[in-house]
Amino acid sequence: MRLIDVEIGGWDWSAFECGCTKSAAHLADDLRLLVETQSVEGARALHIENHALIQSIPQPPAEAVASVLMAALAGELSPGARFVCLDLLGALVFNDGEYSEERCQEIARQGLWLLYRDVWAGASPGIVANAYYVLRAIETDEERLHAYRDSGRIKLPDYLTD
Repeated sequence: MRLIDVEIGGWDWSAFECGCTKSAAHLADDLRLLVETQSVEGARALHIENHALIQSIPQPPAEAVASVLMAALAGELSPGARFVCLDLLGALVFNDGEYSEERCQEIARQGLWLLYRDVWAGASPGIVANAYYVLRAIETDEERLHAYRDSGRIKLPDYLTD
């Protein structure tokens, strides 16, 4: 059993109305498929973002999805799946629902060091950028975030260096 399976099992997915207007029960299987994908294209084809967010407005399963994404990031993922998990997490921690945004940020903050690991490991420019983007939303110690940014070890796109 994987961490993601335990985390998925801790949520009553059928109790949430999904962004697709159906029960969110299907999201449990979609999230399992996400962590098994090998490519960005395969992960994006699941369109999980359309079930957790609609035009940056969080839908009822947003917090549960954020929690599962953090569990997924603690495990082994292909670079494509990791990139999409971090991208979706970024959308959840910067959304247009104040309460949900705060809850998703709190969930991500519990795995702060997983995100720093992804920044520091530098697996790909996209993974580094997505992890750093999430860190900008959740890190309460700006000096630490800037120390990592300014270490010379990580390369960020210009839009993340301001």
